[in-house]
Amino acid sequence: MFEEINDENESLNELFRRIQKIETKIKQTKKSYGKDKNFGLDVDYKSTERLDVIVHHNKERFLEKQPNSTIKSNHQNDDNINGDGGGGVTTSLVISQHSNLQYSSIYASRLEKLNPILVENVETKYPGKPIQKILHMKPGDDCIMIGTLYKEMELKPNILKAYTQDRAMLPIPDNRESFIGEKDKLYFEDNTGRVKLIGSKEIIDSLVTGLNVAILGKGLPDAEFEIKDIVFPGIPPQPHSRDLETLKDDAYICLISGLNVGDANTIFQTQLLMDYLQGNLVDNGSDLLGKICKVLLVGNSIHKENEPIEAFVRYSSKSEIQAKQAKKAIPIKDLDGLLCELCQSIPVDIIPGPNDPTNISLPQLPLNSCLFPFSIQNTNLTTSTNPYQSQIGGRLLLGSSGQNIENASRYMTYENKMQLTESTLIWRHLAPTAPDTLTCAALDNDPFVIEQCPHIYFVGNQDHFETKLLKGPNDEIVRLLFIPNFSETNTIILVNLKTLDTFPIHFNTTSFFPQSPSTEQ
Repeated sequence: MFEEINDENESLNELFRRIQKIETKIKQTKKSYGKDKNFGLDVDYKSTERLDVIVHHNKERFLEKQPNSTIKSNHQNDDNINGDGGGGVTTSLVISQHSNLQYSSIYASRLEKLNPILVENVETKYPGKPIQKILHMKPGDDCIMIGTLYKEMELKPNILKAYTQDRAMLPIPDNRESFIGEKDKLYFEDNTGRVKLIGSKEIIDSLVTGLNVAILGKGLPDAEFEIKDIVFPGIPPQPHSRDLETLKDDAYICLISGLNVGDANTIFQTQLLMDYLQGNLVDNGSDLLGKICKVLLVGNSIHKENEPIEAFVRYSSKSEIQAKQAKKAIPIKDLDGLLCELCQSIPVDIIPGPNDPTNISLPQLPLNSCLFPFSIQNTNLTTSTNPYQSQIGGRLLLGSSGQNIENASRYMTYENKMQLTESTLIWRHLAPTAPDTLTCAALDNDPFVIEQCPHIYFVGNQDHFETKLLKGPNDEIVRLLFIPNFSETNTIILVNLKTLDTFPIHFNTTSFFPQSPSTEQ
């Protein structure tokens, strides 16, 4: 009897040792980035070995940690805030408690930051030319003035004008592609006064409100100033990180915009995308997948149905409101499930867009962690601000979900949107039209000034893919990117951090496999 028990104990011990060996092998072959490998998902996906790179998120540029603030993101006392593992601090917009904060403080802060740069550029280009204030300018004086542009446009939307015309509390229709008119006027301001600028129609139409420039010209009677030349701040200096030197092999980031989860028309291509990123599709580019070190979801990740204007003024019963809320929650739950799967194998940064459930004014707060109860538990998920800035593998990334470029394009003439995007680097400002025509929080400090030149500068939610390699006067190299709307184009973008080459990947829903062009862009 005792021998049988000993034999059973020996066989059980041997079985436990075999199970332990198998578990050890699985741990060695599988690589997990999250706190839990499976997160309750009973699906055996093929794991892909990922290349590790050094990542530094720079959220402090658009957000700051304040215990008391006007607008908060309600991430207090979470175990994992924004995916960075820290807790117990409330992340909030850089907004003062004082209710008397005005938008003039943004323009004052903008001019204070860019004024020394403009003075340096003027002294380099026009040595010996006097720089004067508007108050001291006299008719006939040849001088240079530094200040802020203001463009008076007859067609620009005006809420007070619209209300006095129809006496209706309805949103202003902004379906115009351009608000440029024949009677547009350009003014120039500093802290001492304002003058009207006299120049060609081409010059007036090529500028927008909010730009800080230096103008060489001649004083005229009736508080006017003739434009001879305009000096811009220019492309900012580009930082160099030692992290780039440690990047021995090719590493890629994947940029996806307009995922539009919850739209019935995009279910198939979205599932193809998930299978591709997780390595579940047999493809010749499987080695490439292992080199993708980060996925960026750039705006409009959640589907939003367009509602008629009448829905905002019509009375809705309690049951109708509850039904609408339940319907709007479905895409958020679907996105949480997708992120939960994706974050098991690859880090993901999610950037809000105009259709996502967060504040509409820039800078947009990160999507609240309570929207993603399952995926937020994984340290691979980081909810970020819009605009977005981070350093990945020694490369500085800067970009937005597209509101800044779309808004500025309505108030100026330009060759193409890529040229307009390049101009924002020359202006050293992400959103010069904020807060004039682009909604923006009343901040006492302007966070949109570009102080360092990025290596990768992207704009999301575009109707097509476009890229350009920009070379600055001081050897700055910038990869400009237009990220197409995935729900409309089925296209994602891969960027090589080492060489800055780009690879658009198109998902052909008829052949069931992603297609990539043979030539690099």
